[in-house]
Amino acid sequence: MHPVLALFRRNAWATERLLEFCQGRPEAAAPAEADVYGGIEPMFNHILGAETGYLRLLTGEKPEDRVVETRPRSLSDLRDPGRWLAERWTAALDGDRDPELVLPYQRGDDPELMPDWLPLVQSVHHGDDHRTQVATVLTRHGVECPWLDGWAFAEEGTAEVAGDAAIRDWWATLLRRFFGHHLWATERLLETCRELSPEQLALSAPGTYGSLDATLDHLLSADRSYLSRLRGGRLRPPLEAGGPGPLLEHLAPQREGWLAYLDSGPDFDAMIERREGGHSPAWVVVLQAIHHGNDHRTHAGTVLLSHRLDVTDLDVWGYGLAEGALQPLP
Repeated sequence: MHPVLALFRRNAWATERLLEFCQGRPEAAAPAEADVYGGIEPMFNHILGAETGYLRLLTGEKPEDRVVETRPRSLSDLRDPGRWLAERWTAALDGDRDPELVLPYQRGDDPELMPDWLPLVQSVHHGDDHRTQVATVLTRHGVECPWLDGWAFAEEGTAEVAGDAAIRDWWATLLRRFFGHHLWATERLLETCRELSPEQLALSAPGTYGSLDATLDHLLSADRSYLSRLRGGRLRPPLEAGGPGPLLEHLAPQREGWLAYLDSGPDFDAMIERREGGHSPAWVVVLQAIHHGNDHRTHAGTVLLSHRLDVTDLDVWGYGLAEGALQPLP
């Protein structure tokens, strides 16, 4: 399977699986702390409402029964809209497009110029971001969330979706943009955290991975290991780099390595050795690298918000602005 197709299929699978898990739980109606988007039901309405908007930017489709946050639905009423979105994203990927072609779009009140890759990459990032926050809320209520990562999708989710679609040439360009955002957002987070004191880096928040310091080191360490295995190397030990500054030094060669790997025309069906034993196709490792970055950057953002520290904008719209790819229409 191509990683781009896997990213969108896993996004839909993870939302449906988490929706089903949360349905009927009293925690779904409970209020949430201010360091996440909101309670579980509002977050699911936000996930599917925003995703419908991203799809509309690409295809112009605007279903009559679309999810609107001002008219929130129960979790049971969100299942069908979620499945409709899954089908429409697959159809959007199956067409021919140039993801770098800049076109006018109406995202908010004012028209903007942007390429197609922006809403495409944002849709996956946004889903990961808020599903991670749902898991944080569940954990705070003592509920263990089901595994929704790339490994779980490969073991469970792929049996629930149709076979591979025909690979499109433009998917390679889109995948490079997924990693462009991943690397940019990680760098920006590290730069923000480099300004914090040791005491602030030791802070954590309930329902997240751990302290800021541990989360950042884990994010970079895992990313390094994913890349190493894809390039024929072994599992790498934790960096234990000593803070955001040293981690930024490690990020530079990882950026070069990821882009070199993507540009090498890799075989995404090649089998890669797993840390736990056994093997997985390369596409699973590539998918997991993107998801893992989204997941733990959200954890870091929750810790920062929990302690009223400045939180930098790490979404794909921010990346588009930084790249000069998102501009007001003249």
